[in-house]
Amino acid sequence: SNMQAQQKEIDLSKVVLVLKENKKRIAISTGITTLIAIVYCLIATPIFTAATIINPPKLSDAGSGAAQLIGGLAALGGGGGFLSQKTDADVSIAIMKTNAMKDLVISKFDLQQLLKQKDIELTRRTLDGKVKFIPDMKSGFIEIDVDDKDPKLAAALANYYVIALGQMVSNISYGKSNIKYQFFNQQLDKAESSLNTAEEAVKQFALKNGILAGQQVSIVANLATQLQAQLVVAQAQLQAMSLYASPDNPDYIELNSRIASYKGQLDKLNNSASPDPIGVPAGLAPELAKQYAGLMRDVMFRQEVYKIIARQYEANRLDSVSELTPVGIQVVDPAVVPLYKSAPKRLNIILKGLMLGLIASSVYFILRNRKKIIVEIESEIKP
Repeated sequence: SNMQAQQKEIDLSKVVLVLKENKKRIAISTGITTLIAIVYCLIATPIFTAATIINPPKLSDAGSGAAQLIGGLAALGGGGGFLSQKTDADVSIAIMKTNAMKDLVISKFDLQQLLKQKDIELTRRTLDGKVKFIPDMKSGFIEIDVDDKDPKLAAALANYYVIALGQMVSNISYGKSNIKYQFFNQQLDKAESSLNTAEEAVKQFALKNGILAGQQVSIVANLATQLQAQLVVAQAQLQAMSLYASPDNPDYIELNSRIASYKGQLDKLNNSASPDPIGVPAGLAPELAKQYAGLMRDVMFRQEVYKIIARQYEANRLDSVSELTPVGIQVVDPAVVPLYKSAPKRLNIILKGLMLGLIASSVYFILRNRKKIIVEIESEIKP
């Protein structure tokens, strides 16, 4: 015998009927939400957006002062692969998102006071909500968008971000060149004291062995001494650089190859047994002459080291001074004071209000009358 089973289904014609029966109420609900949306549009604070477009500084170039920074980032990110994936725009945006950068902007416009925030952390968060950085993959440019209820402040902030980025890049570069400057400063002091010690030793020898003070002895710094001095300076520099630069940093690679070149040239010279150009005063016993030549060679070597370090010290001193001035960032399109507000988008909000009222009230009446809508259908099950 056949058995009867019951299945429940939604009757769409009854859904339409329920909606027709409640059309007045649905219309009222929709009218209310639309009205709320209109009121919101009238009372909401208008927001203005100012945009500036920049060509980011070439921070991944070996020549820039920030190259060491990038080297450091590459090391943090797991080697050279990280560096190749990061564009100049990526690095610039990462710098602009740092707390140090936000603090520059906050202090410039006294934003903590202006935005009525109780501490710097909350001020940074509020600033985050106002600023967007949009990189353009094709051109490599960055658009800096700033939203604010005051159109003049929005434009001023967008334009100041460019100056602050230049200052940040300079600060990073200055930090690196300052390390090098301090290093050469210390090295210069050491070289000077070594030279004084070597000269004092010659003076004492002369007094002890009765060499006349007025006796002129020609000393010619030979190539081997110059190379030896350059090698000593370069090795000390490499040791200092290893503290802040990774081995794949272009400056580090260049210095390493220079050291190898000095060593190669010295090997060749040592094998060719170049004559010793040091003059010895007449009338000195052979063993004293040898001792005197050794002391004079030491003075000559210390003088060479001192000369090289003095040149590098001066170059680094000028570098660190020039890097205190902000890097000029190329502005493609400066921000102007916006005339029309970017938010609230009235039509958008009113349409959302209308749709919300219509859908929410329809769903409400369908659920309320679900017993009328769901019908039971009997179907036969054959044994």
